[in-house]
Amino acid sequence: AALATTGRSEAMLAFTGDKCFLVSRSSAAFLMYRVRGRSWIVMGDPVGARSDWAELLWAIRSLADAAQGSLLLYQITPEALPIAIEMGLSIVKYGEEASVDLDAFTLEGAAMRGLRQCARRAEREGAEFELVPAARVPVLLPELKGVSDAWLSAKGHCEKGFSVGWFDPSYLSRFDCAVVRHRGRIVAFANVWTTENKVELSVDLMRCGELLPYGAMDLLFARLMLWGRGKGYRRFSLGIAPLSGIEARRLSPAWAKAAAFLVRHGERVYRFEGLRAYKEKFGPAWSPRYIAGPRGLALVRGLLVLQGLIGGKPPRQPAAAARISSGSARNGIS
Repeated sequence: AALATTGRSEAMLAFTGDKCFLVSRSSAAFLMYRVRGRSWIVMGDPVGARSDWAELLWAIRSLADAAQGSLLLYQITPEALPIAIEMGLSIVKYGEEASVDLDAFTLEGAAMRGLRQCARRAEREGAEFELVPAARVPVLLPELKGVSDAWLSAKGHCEKGFSVGWFDPSYLSRFDCAVVRHRGRIVAFANVWTTENKVELSVDLMRCGELLPYGAMDLLFARLMLWGRGKGYRRFSLGIAPLSGIEARRLSPAWAKAAAFLVRHGERVYRFEGLRAYKEKFGPAWSPRYIAGPRGLALVRGLLVLQGLIGGKPPRQPAAAARISSGSARNGIS
């Protein structure tokens, strides 16, 4: 029920298999989290009915307190911010999410000239876009795996987890896949996240090979957005651009030091240079995303744990789910 009503495509992270779940008493909402040591890390806003969000967040706070642990809420939206403030958590602005209004999206006009030219150049060089239905994805997995392995090797990356998916056949087979072919071969792909209510469309795992026609990724995004507009989706999420320009000085408050840490970490691991500028070419609106956690050095310790969750090897088995008991929402789970 929660996935059927959510307007956030990142709720599809529930299928990665590396998270625990806390389900509200009504079953209309759940939140995703992991526990490592004494740190309880929640991924994003609760998923589902807004009326259950406070119940869930207070419950996870109660569980963390009972375990003498600390709670960290990662990438929450402004909608969850009042609850985090009420719980007494310290707030850090982590970055801004880019969202494209699909009703208004077009490749025509002066503002889209650069994007239009890149997409058309890719097509002139033989690039072709295709949206592959989920039912056909298993057949393509060997070819997709080759592209993925080449991308990881070229970038010197390993698979990440928690806040992103990774190349797992069962996970990828749940979703449609946007691909770019060049001379018949797949040279780029991205699994497609959609919400049932058609509020939002986005992508998660994005991989491309070295022999990529110029503008091929622009073609993938542009054609996918046009496809989504035609299917009645309202917006396309381009994901988050981390903050920049925050300096961590000796006398800076903890939130500034934490934000600067996250930016350094992001640029080193994910190569975020120019990411915001790239997303700007699609004409998005920007909205803030936050981290809420303990105050002072405990926040920095929580961020180090978060770094380990994202960069660590994903677990092989799905994590457990639990439900809030019939007692107080602040008194744990059954």
